[in-house]
Order: sequence, then structure tokens, then C-alpha cells
Amino acid sequence: MWTLPNLDKITRTRVLNGLAGNQVDHGRYRPVTRLFEEQVDRTPDRPALSYRATTLSYRELDDLANGLAAELAEAGVLRGDVIPLLLVNSLELPLSMLALLKLGAAFVPCDPAWPAERTRAALAVISPRLVLGDGHHPVAADRVTPSPHRVAIEPGPDEVAYGVFTSGTTGTPKCALNIHRGLTNRFRFMSRYFHADGEEVVLQNSRHTFDSAIWQLLWPLTTGGHAVVPEQGEFLDLERTVATIAEHRVTITDFVPATLAMMVALLDSEPEAVAKVTSLRHLVVGGEEVGPHAVHRLRTLIPGLRVSNGYGPSEASIGMVFHPIDFADGDHIPLGRPIDNCYAIVVDKELGLLPPGEIGEIVIGGACLGIGYLGDRKRTDTVFVDNPFAEIPGDKLYLTGDLGWYDEADLLRFSGRADRQVKVDGVRIELGEVEAAAAGYPGVRQAKAVAVRQGTRTRLVLAAAASAEVTPAALREHLATQLPRTSMPHHCVVLPDLPLNDNGKVDLRAIQTLVEEQLDSGTLPTAGGAVDERIAEVLRSVLGLADFGVHDDFLASGGDSLTALTAVLGLRGVVDVRVGVQDLYELRTPAALAGRVRDRAEQAGSAALDELDEDEAELMDRDSRLPADIEINAAAPGPLRTVLVTGATGFVGARVVHQLLSATDLRVICLTRAADHEHARRRVIDALGGQRLWDPGIGERLEAMAGDLSKPWFGLDIQEWEALAARCDAVMHIGALVNFLFDYRAHRPANVLGTHEVLRFASHGTAKPLHHVSTLGVLDRHAAAVGRPLPEDFDPSEAIPPRSGYSRSKWVAERMLWEARDQGAAITVYRLGEVMPAADNGVPNPRALTHLLLTAFQRLGIRPDAPMLTDYSPVDEVAARLVAGLTGPTGTFHVFREESVDLAGLLPVREVPAAEFMAALEGDPELHTLRAMLTGTDLTDLLVDNPALFVRDSALDEGPLDAAIDAYLTSLKTSLKGN
Repeated sequence: MWTLPNLDKITRTRVLNGLAGNQVDHGRYRPVTRLFEEQVDRTPDRPALSYRATTLSYRELDDLANGLAAELAEAGVLRGDVIPLLLVNSLELPLSMLALLKLGAAFVPCDPAWPAERTRAALAVISPRLVLGDGHHPVAADRVTPSPHRVAIEPGPDEVAYGVFTSGTTGTPKCALNIHRGLTNRFRFMSRYFHADGEEVVLQNSRHTFDSAIWQLLWPLTTGGHAVVPEQGEFLDLERTVATIAEHRVTITDFVPATLAMMVALLDSEPEAVAKVTSLRHLVVGGEEVGPHAVHRLRTLIPGLRVSNGYGPSEASIGMVFHPIDFADGDHIPLGRPIDNCYAIVVDKELGLLPPGEIGEIVIGGACLGIGYLGDRKRTDTVFVDNPFAEIPGDKLYLTGDLGWYDEADLLRFSGRADRQVKVDGVRIELGEVEAAAAGYPGVRQAKAVAVRQGTRTRLVLAAAASAEVTPAALREHLATQLPRTSMPHHCVVLPDLPLNDNGKVDLRAIQTLVEEQLDSGTLPTAGGAVDERIAEVLRSVLGLADFGVHDDFLASGGDSLTALTAVLGLRGVVDVRVGVQDLYELRTPAALAGRVRDRAEQAGSAALDELDEDEAELMDRDSRLPADIEINAAAPGPLRTVLVTGATGFVGARVVHQLLSATDLRVICLTRAADHEHARRRVIDALGGQRLWDPGIGERLEAMAGDLSKPWFGLDIQEWEALAARCDAVMHIGALVNFLFDYRAHRPANVLGTHEVLRFASHGTAKPLHHVSTLGVLDRHAAAVGRPLPEDFDPSEAIPPRSGYSRSKWVAERMLWEARDQGAAITVYRLGEVMPAADNGVPNPRALTHLLLTAFQRLGIRPDAPMLTDYSPVDEVAARLVAGLTGPTGTFHVFREESVDLAGLLPVREVPAAEFMAALEGDPELHTLRAMLTGTDLTDLLVDNPALFVRDSALDEGPLDAAIDAYLTSLKTSLKGN
């Protein structure tokens, strides 16, 4: 029945026993409840579980679980029963899990917030003896009678431990059942993988109906650790999540990639929040493909943080492939390797084993495997198939429907879905379930659900062929009664007929194109042409609230930092002027926000303001003046021995630190955001290591201090700040926030107020020359407007305001520094061009637009039919110029290579129209960041041809440019090999 490819014996052995599985002897099997009870006996008084203001010790939690188990047994719960938990986040949630496991029964987390029809369908699948919570059998921790007497039941390894609901193609939900062997195996792997020592503090950061919440709640109870349960609804309230991490000193938690990206954006925009999350030691990211830039940035922000990519379907015990993410992973993070006693292989359509490098379906087996779907033998037999591989333990294998391949390093990599399931914000959604719910609405003849990319997130859209009286709003209201909120479409499109392809089938690609065009034009969907209604529709979609109106409060309706950033991206295609996160937080209703939009639209024709509203223009003008409390020290500087460097963990900053340590005898002190000075040093070393520059032999003169540019005195106490000022002889100010999705106000604390603080530091005590790193972006718009190259001594106060919030913040900082220099301060300004990888290693700046573009060209095999001229200034040459400037004359210098390079022509890929390139970006989740940056942008003006716009009076110490470009392209192709 089964066919195997003609693999040689060595390859077959390697695939099945090496890279596909890892046998680990954990000793005698014991169920999770026994592991918990053994921990109770060892550490009865340690904190075990916290919710709100209540913390239970191990003994208290065990006694309550024993008491609840006795109560449930009296109510008729038997060994082997499957019991739904219709509960929200609470003490009662893990308490009920433990009590049922003690009885040898299984639990299935459900949500009281599900629509009534969904709940009825779920309970019909389970047909339970008893339902815990929400109008059924009540559970209240303060009403349970504690008992020291434990139940004398020990479930076997093949008995059911828990179930999790997933979507069903027919609209009927599937309950995937998992067994004690898999749960115990997963927990013991985690204890080994995380080096558990009982000091773990784990935050439940997944919805309680997802299987990942189970390990977050129960695993720490087997190690002596502490589980923290957040209040319901806090998972997307990132500020609350940060506060909870800080309050409990959380060390381990879990994020889906979309939320993680927004968390990183929050930490970047609010640097003071970084210190609140530095207790984190381990982070698991899973649920959908990982965004590499967010992970690498987070590891830079939190020194010592270990981030792991976790993969696995609900049909297995909570993820069974892990990968510790490293900077060396670059832009394509693998799924990794199977955990202890688990197997993952890649097969063809006949279940034939494929060798490394070939793409096929990912199939899993071993201790992790569940037993199928409750009460649904047909669907179980479809995907749980007989195991023909003697090398893999167990009778069955599970066909995941995911496509993947093993690379040369024996790491499993993901290549997409084989069926029509999609992931939206980490939630697996069966499109057929959404379509079945829509088909039940009167007047709907046919419905198809599609997933499209909008900004950096996946959006679920339903297209329905229906009669004229069916409206998108009415259809959404119907779906809200049928589907859980996580499966609700963000948009509904109603058409007379759905487009068909040549075979007479619904053309899903045509639907996606239609949806994308309407999203780009801001017309999907709108109940009216008024600005306030258009804004309301975007917020309505982001919030998932069908009845959100023009006078409703965004924050009061559940808006948070994640949805605010998403909303701002969505508003780009709806209104013609800039709207920032700060606007949304200040005004809060579509009606109020529409008023500001109209005001800005009226001001748009003013050359003086030039896209700046009056408040922002006034703020920028005020910020550009020299602060009255800074007294300029015009004295001659002393000898140069010690340099303070800001921004040492960045792409340019790390190179400058390396140049200072390897080419001079100066002492280097790096001011870095971190929990303490030791962590600050580790962050700098990690940054150097990430660029393959770290050598312990150059570290003797390296020192680091934990500080924050945006805070007075760098966040140091005044004595420590004064002592630092006395030790330093010069300042190399490279540090800055760079986020092209943020406005001026978001960049202001780090880039403007931070420069104020650096100037204050340089002027205190002995005069210290200040070397300020800026960007040619402060003047490129003005240079293009005047039509002639600008010299280095061009006064920035005479320039047209730049477009981006980042460039505006650097423009304001420069104007202030020019005033300080006029008063005698020793200030040198370096305006950098396009800083690119160097010839010595080709390591890129993963956050640079140029790198994102070239990565996209390489991954997709296409590029837009538009020239992309700019300079290519290798980072090592730029760093050498900055370091040489420490002993050179003061002034303003343009730092770039004078020849123009067309980045669009560096790779041998096919040239396509810009619209086709943008459409291709939609289909690749690894390119979401680039898609967000390009939304609403003319690709012909994407990069700036600096050599055509600026004059350079001093040359770089230039090496062969071909060598730098070749090294970069080699690095790029290596990191994307196989894609």
C-alpha cells in the first residue's frame, strides 16, 4: 500500500532516526497530577498560582483541587469522561483542570463568550455528563471545601487528558483529543529545555481555549514554578501585559507573531517599558510563521532572552517542534527539530519519505500524537493514518496539511498550507466553517472566504453572492451569532455573482484581487462617503465590532496599542492626510478624528506647514530651539582618552564600537537601555556578535552603562551622571529610534529630547566634543525641490520639512545643535547616506528598507520595473569616517559613496509591473513588514539617489565596491537558500 522513494540506507536512517526524532528516557511514566502532587510535597508553601490579588500556595491549590475533585465525583463525573470547562480566565480555570485530571477525566476549554449556536454545537460534539461553569455546574474557588485527601486514580499514558476545539469544514467544530503520554512528554521536555529550577514564573498569554494556554497554566506547577493568570481580555492589551510581567517578574511566556511584532513596536516607542520586561528569560513564539525582525529586535532589547519558535497542530500535545532562534537565522526562521520522543517527517502524496531539500507534507508521530476527533471517526481516519515506518514508534501518523522541507542543517522549514486553513493572528481558521455560516443567511446563494494581507496583518474577508437586500452589515451581524470572534471576517463583500474561472469554479484569485483593490482604495466596505464613517469602518474592522459607530470611543470599545497601530495603517488608505497613534489616543472617536483630518486637509496647501498640523509645527519649532536650561561650555576640550557612545547596539553603532576598540587605544563606554550595567554590556557584546565582530581580545577597554536617552540625566542618579561626565572626553551620539510607521511625536522622546540630554552631558564640566550622527534624509526633500546638490554647510533651518516622523525628528535635533555650535559648542554633524553591508562579512542591517527590498526580490524572484538608485556606503567605511572625525575639525559632513547604484538590478530576477510586485508581497508572510512600509508609496520614489542630491567634500577610505556588494549578495542568498 505504501510506497517509499529510493533513498539510500544512510539517508533514510538519518531522516528517520536523526533529524526526525529524538529518543529521551524520562524515566517512569507519571501523569501530570502526580508530578504536581510530588511538587506539593516538596514545596507546599511556595506560590503556585496567582490571579488578580489572590495567590495560592502549592498546598492550598492541591487541597482545593482535591475538594473540587470530590465534589465532581459526587456529581457523577467518572474516569474517562470528557468535561467542557465553560469558564473564563480565573483561579477556577486551572483548578478545574487539575480536579478533572485527578479523577482521570479529561477537560475541554470552552468560552462563555462564544455565540450560543457555537456553544450548542460544541456541547453536542462532547455530549457531556456535566458542564462546568456559566449557568451549568458552578465552580467558585471560595466555595470549594479544601481537602488533604487525594484521589487514588492514576490515569494510564494512553487515556485522554484534554481536548481542544478547532474549526470544521462543515461548520461543525472538531474536538481534538490528546492523551496523558503526550502531555507528560511535553512537560518533561520543557523542564529539560528550559533548565527548570523552580524559579519559573509563567504568564498565561494565550487565550484559554488554545492548547498553548494549557502548558502555561499547568507546566510550572510540575517544576515548583509560579503560574500567573491574567484577567480576561488582556491578551491584546500590551501595556497591561507589560505591567503584569513587571508586577510578577514573569520569566516565561508565549506570543503569537502578530502580537509580538506590536509588542516590539510598543517597546521601541516607549523605551521606559523595556525595563519592565527584562525579567523575561524565555519566550515561545508560535501559532503562525515568525516575523524574524521582531524577534531579533526583541532579543536586542532584552539581553539574555531566549526565544523559541514552537510548531505543532492541536492534534498533538501543544507543539512538538522547537527551535531556539538565533541572530544567525537571519530573515528565515526554521520550525526546528522535533522535541523528545516525537517525530516529524516530510512525505509525498503517497506517504513516501522525501530526502532533505524536497518539499512535501509534514507528517508527525511519536509520543506527541493525539487520538483523533471526539465522536468523528470519519474525519479522524482521514488524517490519522497507519504508520508504515518501523523506525517511528506508534501505530498512527498525523497528516498536518502543512508543507515543509528539511534543510542541510537538519532543520524543518515551513512552506505553506496544503489545504484551505489559514492563520489569522495566530488562530487557525477553517475557511469552510466561515463559508458554511454565511450560507445559512437568507438571500446568500454562495460564499467564499479568503485571507489577504493588509499592512502587516492577515485579514479575513468573506465574499458572498446574494440578493440585493443582503447588506455587508447585516451579513456580519448574522456571522457574529454563528462564529467565535476569532473567526469573524474583518470585511464582508456582497456581490450579485462570484467570479468564475475557465473551469466554472469560483475564482479565488479574482476575489482576492477585488478585495485587495478595494482595501487599497479604502472602499471596503463603507456605509457612506463621510470621513467620519470611513474612519469608523476601519476602526469597526480592527475592533471586530459590527455596531461601532462614529461617536463610539475607540479605547472604551477595546482598543489597545496593537489595534491602534493596525488602525493607523488602515487609515492610510481611507484619508488623504497623516493620522498617528497619538491622534487616536487623544481623540478616540471617528467623529473627533474626522475633525482633525479635515483641519489637516485644509492646511495641506500651506507651504509653511507643508503637511504639518499647527500643533505639530509649533512643537517642532519649539523643540528646535536650544533649551534654556542647557548652558553651553565653549571651553577648549581636553585630551581624548574615553568616548561615550550611544546607539552601540545598532547596525552603525556596533561597527563604530568595533572600530574604536580595534583601531584606536581609546576607552569606550556604551550607554544602552538595559536592566543593569551587566546587561548593558551583554547587549553590546551580542550586537557585535550579531555582526560577527566580537572578539574577547578587544573587550578590555569596553564598558557599558544602563541608561535611557529620553530621560533626564539618562535615567541615572545625578551623582552617577556627574561621575560619568567627568570620565568622558567626547561623545559619539548614534542612538535613535527608527520606525517609519511612527510620527514625529513618537520619535521625539528618543531622538529630540535624547539629543537635548546628550548636549547637556557634553556641556557639563570639562567641555566634551559632541559628534552627532544624522541622516541625509533631513534634506533630501529640499534638495529635490531646489533642483541642485546641497553642500555640507547648508543650514537645515532653511529646508522644507522632511516627510517621515524619523527624518523630522533628526531635522529638529540638527537645528538645535546648529544653534549650540553658533554659541561655541564643539559639535560635528555627520549626515549619513544609505549604509550597507561591508565586504568583510556581508552582514546586513535587518531593519533597513534596502535589505527588506532585496530580500523580497530574492524570495519572490521578481522586482518592480522601477529604478532604485541610491548610494551604497559600506558600514565599515562609514564607521571608519566617524571614528576619524573624533580627531578632525568640527563642522557638518556628508558621509556617503559618490557613485549611484541601482539596487533593483543587483539580483538576476524578473522585472514586473509595480502592481504585480505589490500583489506578490501579499502572499508571503515573511514580507509583511515591507508590505506595511510600502502601503500608499510610489515605488519610483522609494529610495533617494543621494549622489545626485548632495555634495561631499571629504572622501571615505573606500575599498572596492564590488567586493562589498558581492559579500552582501552571498550573505543574502545563503540566508534564503531553498526559498
